[in-house]
Amino acid sequence: MTDRAWDTIAAGISDRQVLDLEQAAIRIPSTTFQEGPLADHLANYMSEMGLEVEMMEVTHPGKPGQRTRQPIGRLRGSGGGPTLMLNGHMDPGVEMSGWSVDPYGAKFEDGWIWGMGAHDDKGGVVAAICGVEAIVRAGVRLRGDVLVCPVVAHKLGGAGTRALLKHGVRADMAINMEHSALTIANVCVGIVMVRIRTRSPELFFRYSPEAKAAYENPIEQQSRIMRRIGPSLDPIPLGGWLTFTPHPDLPGFPTHTFDTIHKEHYYQPNYTGMSSRECEMIFQIRTVPGQTLDSVRADLYRLLESIKRESPTLDYEVTVPAPGTEEGWCQEPMEIARDHPMVTALAEGHRLASGQAPVVGGWGRLGNVGDGNIINAAGIPSLQYGAGDIRTYKEWPTPDERVKLADLVTAARAIAYATYRLCS
Repeated sequence: MTDRAWDTIAAGISDRQVLDLEQAAIRIPSTTFQEGPLADHLANYMSEMGLEVEMMEVTHPGKPGQRTRQPIGRLRGSGGGPTLMLNGHMDPGVEMSGWSVDPYGAKFEDGWIWGMGAHDDKGGVVAAICGVEAIVRAGVRLRGDVLVCPVVAHKLGGAGTRALLKHGVRADMAINMEHSALTIANVCVGIVMVRIRTRSPELFFRYSPEAKAAYENPIEQQSRIMRRIGPSLDPIPLGGWLTFTPHPDLPGFPTHTFDTIHKEHYYQPNYTGMSSRECEMIFQIRTVPGQTLDSVRADLYRLLESIKRESPTLDYEVTVPAPGTEEGWCQEPMEIARDHPMVTALAEGHRLASGQAPVVGGWGRLGNVGDGNIINAAGIPSLQYGAGDIRTYKEWPTPDERVKLADLVTAARAIAYATYRLCS
């Protein structure tokens, strides 16, 4: 790309342009499966800037009568170049109480924009749209197509992106505009949800020695399993119960956390449909590249059978992935090479946009999964990149979400450069 062309594109991305679209997006509430008004706004914006726009209806994966919509914007190329997808979600990642400002007020002060979804992920969507808009306004014609895909229902395990792929939308590569502190996440963890049910014979306080010998309370069985798995959020040690190869860009992973545990009582209302002789635990494992559903399943069976050899009263049933999470929270880890053209193009774009050396690796998305995991698993090489640093907060998720305007502008310019370079 000539310096003049880059200067024209870069100059077409202004603080005012990015701020206006970001504030407009924040001021339109877009709770999961209520994204329609924001989808309409972004569709109109993309249409006015010259993109072909298709509005796609998405059905709730668990509630067939509930629908929402998401726009697909296409900047059509002249032909002969690769297609690039820019993907980001319209629903806020987490909606929490306790805000010190109006979460939909889009307050702008001291360079910071405050609001629900400011960087998770409305900021990413805004940066992608503004970057493509600059290419259009500069009169630059690309050979490959660019797809701008603001999707719904990230909080439902990427239901919008899954629907997009089922709809037949394809690309040669994709940038998932998730917050990454402007680092280029070419590697991210995956997630597997596991269900373990334990059972025991019913036993009353007046029991025979033979009955007691065959009995272990199903809650205590789960406790035994939990002790062997280890404390939540502790790194799982190499050579322990889980088989994996450590990844240098994902320190502390794989790890896990226990999510739910349930047991019914015969004198109380039954909420789960389980027998009072059963106890169910669901937990999640954040996996590293190389781990698969099959490898996790095999590791769990090996662990549980070793416990059963020590305690024959253990009576378990394990399901991987946990029922209901197959098309939701079950996501493969993702990785593309550091020298992939998408990585090198975005790295150069980031350097030009920020004047700073690009950071490539996992730490900006450490522990997170994004819709890029889903896209990558569909055979479309993906990475994750966007403004917003969760180290701003004492813990994440949190209220008072905010993002620096300068970082959104940097992201937009980096995306514009990468898009031109990849699709020319």
